[in-house]
Amino acid sequence: MNKIICFSILIAVFQTTNLSAQCLQIFERGTAPVRVNGLDLAYPFAGGLNAPQFSQVDLDHDQLQDLVLFDRVGNVVLTFINEGTVGVPDYVFRPEYACNFPVGLTDWMLLRDFDQDGAMDIFCAPFSQARQEIQVFKGYYDGNGLKFAPHLFTYPSNCPACDPLYIFYPDDNPPFWNNFPINRGDIPSIDDIDGDSDLDIIAFSAGTSTSLTMLRNMSVEKGLPLSMPTYELYDNCWGRFFENGMERCHAQLSCHPDTCYPNCALAPLVVDDRDTRHPGATATTFDHDNDGDKDLLLGNVSFPCVDMMTNGGTVQNAWMTDQDTAFPIYNVPIEIYSFPATYYFDFDDDGKKDLIAALNNPTSGEDRKGVWYYKNTANIPGQHYFELQTKNLFQVDMLDVGTTSHPAIADVNADGLLDLVVGNYGYYSFNNNQALFTNSRLFLFLNVGTPTAPAFELADSDWAGLSQFAPADYDFSPGFGDIDSDGDLDLLVGNNNGGIYCYRNTAGPGQPMNPSYDTDPMWLALDVIGSVSAPVVYDLDGDGLQDLLLGERTGNINFFKNSGTSAQPVYPASPTLQKIGQIDTRVPPEVVGMSTPAIIQTPDGPILVTGAQRGHLEAYYLQGPSQDTFPPISVNWGNIDEGNRSHPAFADLDNDGTLDMIIGNQRGGLALYRTELVDITAPLHTGNPSLPALSISPNPARVWARVDWPVITRVSWQAFNALGQLNATGESTSGAFNIEVRNWNPGIYILKVEGEGVIATGRLVVVR
Repeated sequence: MNKIICFSILIAVFQTTNLSAQCLQIFERGTAPVRVNGLDLAYPFAGGLNAPQFSQVDLDHDQLQDLVLFDRVGNVVLTFINEGTVGVPDYVFRPEYACNFPVGLTDWMLLRDFDQDGAMDIFCAPFSQARQEIQVFKGYYDGNGLKFAPHLFTYPSNCPACDPLYIFYPDDNPPFWNNFPINRGDIPSIDDIDGDSDLDIIAFSAGTSTSLTMLRNMSVEKGLPLSMPTYELYDNCWGRFFENGMERCHAQLSCHPDTCYPNCALAPLVVDDRDTRHPGATATTFDHDNDGDKDLLLGNVSFPCVDMMTNGGTVQNAWMTDQDTAFPIYNVPIEIYSFPATYYFDFDDDGKKDLIAALNNPTSGEDRKGVWYYKNTANIPGQHYFELQTKNLFQVDMLDVGTTSHPAIADVNADGLLDLVVGNYGYYSFNNNQALFTNSRLFLFLNVGTPTAPAFELADSDWAGLSQFAPADYDFSPGFGDIDSDGDLDLLVGNNNGGIYCYRNTAGPGQPMNPSYDTDPMWLALDVIGSVSAPVVYDLDGDGLQDLLLGERTGNINFFKNSGTSAQPVYPASPTLQKIGQIDTRVPPEVVGMSTPAIIQTPDGPILVTGAQRGHLEAYYLQGPSQDTFPPISVNWGNIDEGNRSHPAFADLDNDGTLDMIIGNQRGGLALYRTELVDITAPLHTGNPSLPALSISPNPARVWARVDWPVITRVSWQAFNALGQLNATGESTSGAFNIEVRNWNPGIYILKVEGEGVIATGRLVVVR
């Protein structure tokens, strides 16, 4: 399904909804400053980029061109509003505009104005995975910006197979009609090829095609309005060249404008069944040499470069006569491993169209330096001279660890502020002619903000030295918990092999973490009997010992019972229970679930929230070590979807008494949400055993409640009701104070007391 990013309305904590295309989310999206290598990121929690496709569009109807990025990895729409002025664009991440896009976008999406009404329309891959035709959505404006509705084509009644959602064209033998399928991995050119002001289509037909097909829009020729595009087959060898991806960014050109290659006496013999194969391509047409006809940029799935073909023919009869196989050879040639696509528009709003090249491979490729921006610096109008400005446009301004991000939250340096540790599947690197994706590690972002305003800075790109296990193992997923009851947090790391790396914290309570790798054979043997483990430390059976819950690739959640002692845990090599609660995050017909559990304490008891391969979140009431079905809260919790491989982590980052949620995804970035869940979770700070808990009496209370926290001198307190809503606040000059509750509604309240950078919570029951 389409993954979209947007702001939300706030509603009751666990209320389930059916909001579908309305894109309404329970939790408000947030952000926080992040600095990496001395650079303050402009869009730190936008979620990362791996394979973005670019379209320029006026989203808010203010006559300034905004940007829409559609990332094939997770099928996510990201929207950026231009808040600058004419000639000085300033793109600001505004995810709420993505809510207006249709749910179901996959593989490719381009925005073009087919009826020239000023509202961009959508050309995209079909929503049905069983089809390969082009689908179109009509754009229109209302008070909330640009929105879309399906465009229905008109076909004769004697063509029952002509689905009005898709593009068909008449066959040479009436009354038959043909569909126009293209490979879902390809990107076509939607452009006015013949110069008649309506939009034509150029693409490789799906299957064994090695020549471009052109469908001509006949609305102008037939005297129809532009709002009624009608297509006919115009050329089944547009450009007269042959290309099948077997040669590096090189096509075989015809030596005659009227025949398709090969047609020359000196043409090389085609061997190795090249004429029946075409692995995938991206096409961009534009008039590069300003001679009135369309030239072609062609990317291929097999190579990192782009072939620039010059049209030596005419508008009516394209004939490619020259090619730059390392475009732009006059500057820095495009070299994006692997499968680049190109996008031609005026990015800097200086009146000249620029070029962006980006990765189009959704499974592997350059995931941190995969968006190359070339500024058009030509002095003559209509001419082009592309100069490379950056290799990581937008990516450099996002918190992005490459491919797949696994967040965890804890106070690593014992300064009272919650820090961020992020594991990854890996990131792309290319050394000695060998590509590597599985160089996994942990990234440590220290919180350099304040207790009420978090801000993060990258402090270590290989925290705890996890890279020692890569590339043999990868997909590192961190989790924290005090497994040995010594008052400090230890580190457990899940991995692709389905096991656990254990790092004991040898620093002691109140000290910065000092993770030390534990080589006990117990840890080396522990396995989910599968792959891609994601750990949570939690006493599931209530015996006072810390158990382990592990998500995994197949979407179930494993329970490993601690049969040791509080100081020396003992876990079995295989799960005590393999599928607690009958949780299964797979979405049929998929066989991959990628569960990533987190546990939240609520006034109504603990709940389990897990991420999933499809990107949604699922929430359940946690009911102990049982394989009986857990009561579901929602299988689309919060209506939040950040793209494939969602991974949630929870903590109160700004000390407002409610939990914040950070979500990782396959694009390698993070998203931050503010929830309405009251914070009564277990401490994520290094503990201090000498600090007593809150003492509240009488409890239940009717008129007054006495609170004692004797080691704290001056405190502030907050009381939250069972829905997580703030009920009352106050301050005291000491940790001993009274709270008047005579006017409170009967019920359970969570009291949160803070002083000297230390927080304690307790439960207060009010009765009548």
